[in-house]
Amino acid sequence: MFRRRKRGGGNSGYRPDRPIELESFYPKTGPIATQVIITGKNFGTDAKALNVYFNEKRAAVISSTGDRMLVLAPKLPGEECVISVSVGENEENKVRFDELFDYIIQTNVSTIAGGTKGTTMPEGTTSLIGAYFSSKPESGIAVDKNDNLFVRFSIDDGGKHRVYMMSEEAGNIKVLNDFGILVTGILLSPDLVTGNIYWYHTNIGNKGYGYFDPVADYANTNAGDIKWDRDLFYTNGDFAPVWNAIQTFTMCPADNKFYFYTNEGVVARWDPATGKGENLTPPNRFIDSQGNIMGLVFDPRDPNIVYFANQGHHCIYKHDLAAGTIEVWAGRKNTAGHLDGPLTEAQFNNPRQMCVDPEEEVIYVADSENHCIRKIALSNGYVSTFAGTPKSSGYVNGPASSAKFNKPIGLAITSEGDLYIGDSENYAIRRVAIE
Repeated sequence: MFRRRKRGGGNSGYRPDRPIELESFYPKTGPIATQVIITGKNFGTDAKALNVYFNEKRAAVISSTGDRMLVLAPKLPGEECVISVSVGENEENKVRFDELFDYIIQTNVSTIAGGTKGTTMPEGTTSLIGAYFSSKPESGIAVDKNDNLFVRFSIDDGGKHRVYMMSEEAGNIKVLNDFGILVTGILLSPDLVTGNIYWYHTNIGNKGYGYFDPVADYANTNAGDIKWDRDLFYTNGDFAPVWNAIQTFTMCPADNKFYFYTNEGVVARWDPATGKGENLTPPNRFIDSQGNIMGLVFDPRDPNIVYFANQGHHCIYKHDLAAGTIEVWAGRKNTAGHLDGPLTEAQFNNPRQMCVDPEEEVIYVADSENHCIRKIALSNGYVSTFAGTPKSSGYVNGPASSAKFNKPIGLAITSEGDLYIGDSENYAIRRVAIE
């Protein structure tokens, strides 16, 4: 946060009775954090009193000599930038360059934590720097309204699970809760209304749910049991819990209810505010689309449309809730491969978690066995490779086109449009940022 000084408030060399003059800036082009030198007159020497903008994005001012200042290009200000300068709180002294700065947009992959298999799991609250994991991220991940990342790991061979919260802003990783050995898995998803992160079971017979409460320092709150209007379908005939039937759940932005699909063709929704659940499964239980489903998103243009990724079918289905129809939407059913192109021609290989950027109207897919992140543009129905080297596993950070993943599974998006990735076989949490 930059502090602003009032006019004449000790900014040495600055004359409020004289105008600011701009002469030149260099370089003329560059990506985020490019060091730009601005020359002119009457800047003053107090860098904290200077306001420099690239379009509407504020730049960090590193230093000023009065006629020369050093600033850093901010993140995503626009491809053609007007640079403007003012001093203090008086916007009347603002001046602008006529020449434009050409901002270079780049997509980079970095590591938040992990990157090699550790010998133990982090305990308590520790630094993200040097944090390694002895278990793989093997389930979906979630991001809250403050861009904190929530990840579930298995921490022993007895089925015990632990949920962590990672904060890049604070630079730490924190243990939130250990779930007992009778639970085969905990799923995580954000509540779009409250911003809380809810948890639910992978077992279709376990009805308990809860959330991590930021007001109470992210303490685990058990909200009770879901009260279903009619029983969900069980595969083994004796109404015992079905292990790992549910791989994900997500909230619909229209009705603020959580939805999930099971590997046996069940579809259901429940209201986190009331705990009331509705079994929406038709008589045929969506037999044609049965299978493990970790990817699940709503169309940002139409909340009646749900897209879900079937891992074993290597494709993404479209479910029209209003019409009650399900059809293959992207990829070719039962055809594994990697191919960019129109929806019906594209190919995936074991697609896992998905997330949606509602502003850009795109869907991102963790294409696990292709070791990359795919992007689906809703405007034209085109599938492209967003990050990673298709069909080539590895562990490489850097430009998205040359980076490498090893079976990415988890995928979540921040408020800034960055992607967090649960990179399973690299025992890592990675980030893809458009900068």
